[in-house]
Amino acid sequence: MKNHHEQKLSDLLIGEAVIALLREKAGISRRALLSKLECMLKAEKDEERARVILLATQDVKKEIAESESPKVGDREHMANFDIDKFGNDDSTRH
Repeated sequence: MKNHHEQKLSDLLIGEAVIALLREKAGISRRALLSKLECMLKAEKDEERARVILLATQDVKKEIAESESPKVGDREHMANFDIDKFGNDDSTRH
């Protein structure tokens, strides 16, 4: 488990990665952030910063996995709309 100091450093390094992406005029996404953090890790010479960048990449990977995995019950909460139920008379209604 990360301590408070490591979490703050991780957040700062994620911020640095986002700023770097913005300067490059690149799109901001979890995958772009992960890629930037991995580049930062390869170039990092400081051992503590490298360790924290690694922790940040693990956090982003976890977020990606969570966002891509279907949630239990999602199917039950999805709305199904069948356009035929509403009739289609080609008129415009507002």
